[in-house]
Amino acid sequence: MIGHITYLSEDAMHNKFARKLQGKDKPDFDFNVEFQVESYLEHQGQVFVDRFDANSYLYITKACDYFDIEKKYGSLENAFKHTNSRFLVICFSSDWLFPPAHSKEIVSALMKTGKEVSFLQIESPAGHDAFLLEFETQTKVIKSFLS
Repeated sequence: MIGHITYLSEDAMHNKFARKLQGKDKPDFDFNVEFQVESYLEHQGQVFVDRFDANSYLYITKACDYFDIEKKYGSLENAFKHTNSRFLVICFSSDWLFPPAHSKEIVSALMKTGKEVSFLQIESPAGHDAFLLEFETQTKVIKSFLS
C-alpha cells in the first residue's frame, strides 16, 4: 500500500479520491476503512501481495540502492563516454519514483560526451504509473526513434 502511493502523483490521488468517504456520508471515527483512498490502497495492496513475492520488491529495492553508476565511473560522463549507442530518454512530468530531473542529468551527461541522444518528457498527472497509461505516446516515440 505504501509503495502504491509513489506510483500516482499527488494531483492524481487528489483528483481520484480527495477526501471522499467509502459508502457513507460521515465518518465513524474508528479503525475500519472510512475513505475511498483507503479502500483503493487496501485493494491494490492485496493485488500486489497475491501477484508478487514480497521478496522480489526487497531485491529490486536493494539493487536500486546499490546501483551507483557515478561512483563506479567517477561521473555520468565517464560512464557514457565509451558507449557506441544512440540514446532515447523518456520521462514523465509527475513521476516521483524517477523524477524528470534525474533523466535530464543523464541527457546532459550524454550531450557533454557528444552522444546522440533524444529526450522526451511526457506531461502526465499519473505519476510513475504514467509509463503504463501513456503507452500510445511512448509507442510512437520509440517506433520513430528505432526507425
